[in-house]
Amino acid sequence: MKKIVFLLALFLVPNAWAAVLTVNNASVTSVKVYETPDDSLNVWLFINGQGRIGPNPDNTSVTCELWTHDKTVHSTALAALMSGKKVSVSYVDRGDKSHWCKVRELAISAN
Repeated sequence: MKKIVFLLALFLVPNAWAAVLTVNNASVTSVKVYETPDDSLNVWLFINGQGRIGPNPDNTSVTCELWTHDKTVHSTALAALMSGKKVSVSYVDRGDKSHWCKVRELAISAN
């Protein structure tokens, strides 16, 4: 029974074991939005003036472009960009150990 519960937990929470990196006290300097043919949005974040941040948590030989589909991350990034406030951004590999990474969480700093 314990094995079934453990395997079910692994299946339901796939990112629980993924490596996560966080950058604190960063500035969102650009938010590029691309609409896809299915009317969803892909958002590419530039942090501290760079289109890449690094390294990839699962492949340290490459740096990451930070992408999101999450509307909350997108709106928080826009708010930080417009206000000039600092953020902390956590990101994970998107699953292929390439230069594309997913933003897991983006939060405006209290300072």
